[in-house]
Amino acid sequence: MHNTKQGEKTPQKIEMVLVCFSAKFSEVRCGTMLQNLLQSNRSLFWWLQLSGWGAFGCSMALAMLMADASGTALRDKMIYTFLGFLASLPLRTVYQRVYRRKLPLFWIIIISSVCAYVAAMVWVATNSMGMRWLAAWEQGAPFIWAGWTKTFSGGLHDTFILLAWSLLYFGIKHYRDLQAQTERALQAEALAQQAQLQALRYQINPHFLFNTLNAVSTLIAQNQNAAANRMIARLSEFLRLTLDGSDAHEAPLAAELDFVQRYLDIEQVRMGDRLQVQFDIAPEAQSVPVPVMILQPLVENAIRHSIAPREAGGRVKISAQCTKDKLQLKVSDDGTITAKDIAALQPGIGLTNTRARLQKLYGTAQQFKLSAQANGGLSVEMELPLPNHRTL
Repeated sequence: MHNTKQGEKTPQKIEMVLVCFSAKFSEVRCGTMLQNLLQSNRSLFWWLQLSGWGAFGCSMALAMLMADASGTALRDKMIYTFLGFLASLPLRTVYQRVYRRKLPLFWIIIISSVCAYVAAMVWVATNSMGMRWLAAWEQGAPFIWAGWTKTFSGGLHDTFILLAWSLLYFGIKHYRDLQAQTERALQAEALAQQAQLQALRYQINPHFLFNTLNAVSTLIAQNQNAAANRMIARLSEFLRLTLDGSDAHEAPLAAELDFVQRYLDIEQVRMGDRLQVQFDIAPEAQSVPVPVMILQPLVENAIRHSIAPREAGGRVKISAQCTKDKLQLKVSDDGTITAKDIAALQPGIGLTNTRARLQKLYGTAQQFKLSAQANGGLSVEMELPLPNHRTL
C-alpha cells in the first residue's frame, strides 16, 4: 500500500519539476527577448507604439462596456483607435528628421504642435467620413456629405492626444540618447582604466634589465657560457610572461608565485648565495586571485635597495595568509632600514605603481602600507578582499 502511494506521488513530483523548469525557461527566454527588443530603436518604437495604442483602445473599450454601449459603438471606437494609430506613424518620420537636426526646444515645440494639429485633423476627418460611410452602407442609404464643421468636429481633442504622443516620443528619444551617452562614457572610462592598468603592468624596471644583461656579459667574459645561456633563457621566459598579451588583470596566487620564482632564478644566478629567499604561503591562499605582477616589483625593490648593496647580501621573505574576508600578502627583507628612514622614503616606480593598481582594482577595500621591522628591514603589507567579498 505504501509503495502504491509513493508510486502515485512520483509522477506528480516529476510534473511539478517540469512545470517549474518550463516556467523558469520561459521567464529567462522572455527576459532575453525583451532585452534584445529594447536594444533596437526600431523594435522599441513598434513595441511602444503597439502597446500604447493597444492600451488606449482597451481603455476606450472598457469605457464603452461600463456604459452598456452597443456593439456598433464599441466597433466604432476600435476603428477610431486604429485610425489614430495610423495618424501617428507619419509623425515619427517628421520627428526623426527634426531630432537629428538638433533644433532648439522652441522650434521643436512649434513644429510638433503644427504636425500634431495637422495629423489630428486628418484623423478626425477620416474617422468622421468613415463612420458616416459605414452607417450609410449598413442602412443601404447613399453617403451624404455632412459639411466641414461636423467633419472636423473633435479635432482639438485629437490634437491633445497626438501632442501627448509627441511628448512621449521626444522624451523617450532624449532619454535613450542620454542613456547611450552614459554608456559610451562608461565604456571610454573602462577602456582608459584598462589601458592605464596595462601600462602600469608593463613598466619594467630598467635597472633590472641592465643588471641582468651586465651579469650575462660578465659570465661570457669568464667563459661561463652554460650559466650565461641559462640566464638568457630565464630572462627570455620572464620577459615573455611579463609582456603576455592577456587582458586578465588577475591570476591565482600560485601563478603569481611561479612568476616571482622565475624572476628570483635570474637574480640568484647573478647574486649567488648572497640572495636567500623564504616562502611562507598558506595552502588556502594558493588559489586566491591576485593582480598580475603584483609581487615581483616588491621583491625587486627589496633586492635592489636592501640586499644588493650589502656585501653579505640578505634574505627576502614572501608570505600569504587568509583571514575571514581578506588575503594578507607580505614582502619583507632583513635590510638596515628603520622607521625614521621610512618617514623620509620617496616611493619609487615599483611601490607607486603597485599602490595605484590596487586602488584602481579594489578601491577602499584594499590596504597597502610600509613599515620597518623590529630587527631592521622593510616590510610591505597588502590586504586584498577575497573574491566573495569584492564589490563590482
